[in-house]
Amino acid sequence: MSIVLAAVAAALLVAYIVMRSKKEKSSSEAQVDSTPALEAWINDTLEIELAEGALGIPNASVEERKRLAKSLRGEPDPDVVTKIEDKVRDVELEYTRYAHENDAEVLLRVRYEDGKASTATKRMAWNDVPQAVRDDFEKKKTSRVFRTWTFPWSRARIF
Repeated sequence: MSIVLAAVAAALLVAYIVMRSKKEKSSSEAQVDSTPALEAWINDTLEIELAEGALGIPNASVEERKRLAKSLRGEPDPDVVTKIEDKVRDVELEYTRYAHENDAEVLLRVRYEDGKASTATKRMAWNDVPQAVRDDFEKKKTSRVFRTWTFPWSRARIF
């Protein structure tokens, strides 16, 4: 009987350690593929773009975008999320690095289900580009790197 209890306790301990290491790996990977400056720009840009493109509010005021802003920053509003999920096909980031420059151009592309698309660009200091993207530039010896961006409510979470 005590052998069975010891085996169960050991199995639970192993399961706990495995889940914890996956959670730590997942959160560290997310940190490597983003930076605070990049996330801030994406959120600000999407807030303005999606207000009109997904919610149908042209020239939306800050007050009209409040629920959208909260949703983009991790506090999802079910009505806002539903409208965005119905209208937006995907959001993609394209990083371009030009030879002998110390920054990169980031293009954010929103593709809608109806075939329309919109873009916004920004020059970012090299240190504000995610480490995983910088590593891809070096490893692949390319001038462009692409990433799919996911909404906060769609990101996998391990508890």
